[in-house]
Amino acid sequence: MPRKNRITRRDFMRCTAGGAGAAVALRGVMLSPTAMEAHPGPVAPSETVRFGIIGIGMQGNGLLRTSIRLPGVECVAACDLYDGRHQLAKEIVDKPIVTTRHYRELLDNKDIDCIIAALPDHWHQQVVVDCCNAGKDIYCEKPMTHHVSEGFEMIEAEKKNNRIVQIGSQRRSSVIFAKAKELVEQGAIGDLYLVEGTMGRNDPCGAWEYPPPPDLSPETLDWDTWQGTAPKRDFDPIRFARWRAFQDYGAGIPGDLFVHLLTGIHYIKGITAPPERALSSGGQFRWKDHGRDVPDALTTLYEYPGFRAMIRVTLNTDAPESTRFLGTGGIMEIRDDAVTIFAQDGLDHAPCYYTASYPAQLRADYAHQWESEHQIKPGTQSIIPSKSFYTPPGYNDDREHLWNFFQSVRTRRPSVEDATFGNNTAIACHMANYSYFQKTVAVWNAATKTITG
Repeated sequence: MPRKNRITRRDFMRCTAGGAGAAVALRGVMLSPTAMEAHPGPVAPSETVRFGIIGIGMQGNGLLRTSIRLPGVECVAACDLYDGRHQLAKEIVDKPIVTTRHYRELLDNKDIDCIIAALPDHWHQQVVVDCCNAGKDIYCEKPMTHHVSEGFEMIEAEKKNNRIVQIGSQRRSSVIFAKAKELVEQGAIGDLYLVEGTMGRNDPCGAWEYPPPPDLSPETLDWDTWQGTAPKRDFDPIRFARWRAFQDYGAGIPGDLFVHLLTGIHYIKGITAPPERALSSGGQFRWKDHGRDVPDALTTLYEYPGFRAMIRVTLNTDAPESTRFLGTGGIMEIRDDAVTIFAQDGLDHAPCYYTASYPAQLRADYAHQWESEHQIKPGTQSIIPSKSFYTPPGYNDDREHLWNFFQSVRTRRPSVEDATFGNNTAIACHMANYSYFQKTVAVWNAATKTITG
């Protein structure tokens, strides 16, 4: 437990004796198994979902490894513009599958029910729209968009073609975040006015200094196609491997890391629109390799109706990921594999320290009056329920999120993180970048569907 949240002996004695009327109860609860863990077993061949994957890079290979271990899920084809990843896909699946550089071949394949896409941000809109138009459901990695306008085109394609679109920010399927949502809705921390989301990294890999594959060349990579709608440049292995560090292809810290924190906040609070305003401050202090043009530390203050959210991420100091919801009834913290309530009752537990400014007799009279009004009557002491909820053993929210997607494909139930949800979160990321680069407050204009300063 973080030291600042520990209950000291003095706090305990203050809460259980004299003028206090509440004791603190600390206990832990293991959450129930998820739907995936409770699945009865093998799936009938007729219900098997067959997917193709576009992009088998750092994130894509993990999604592939997890997906093929789910009941009733089979990979039949893989696409990547770098030939080395064709071999990687075959090694992961460990059986013959179709591999290609041309993703439209997967869309034309009648044996494929759906697509997993793990691509640089600047390719998301094109692939999602093409998949929907081809009648394929799609799981697309976060953030949903590279530019604000793209999201509304993706939503239109999803709805027009009646497709399942799920964005890959796993907090939306997390049993921990579901419990946190329940607690907030039950009033466990009273009225909520402030949320803090923080995390940090402190190593080159965490700052996206990925080593390009040694055999990368214009022969092994279709560089021209990879660039897509981005400005055309000569072959550059660094930009291929470290695309998150360049605005041409990614959205920097907001698109890579804010998006997770924001997804959790939007889910817990039931947010159905982008934030109203955002103000960012940060800088590019340490990581300046190869002309990268995004900050390595960023803090953004968001204005939502009824509450504010502060998101802080740095690539210069290792810091645990934590989301804290600060309410009138206490603090709820999501950290590691647990959500913990540190309850508060918001009442006086001793005479107000302001009375130190009273003369001695007035101070004594006030204290006597306070004690008489706050004396605990036998049997009336209340319990403030402070507790932690933990994930079940072996829990994995990547697996749960993918399972939810494949179940939606199989049953046609709505996606847990559809294009509308994903778009609202992506817009919040774009607002953070807009404020930083334009040095202004970013304002969401719902009427024009644009960000203004």
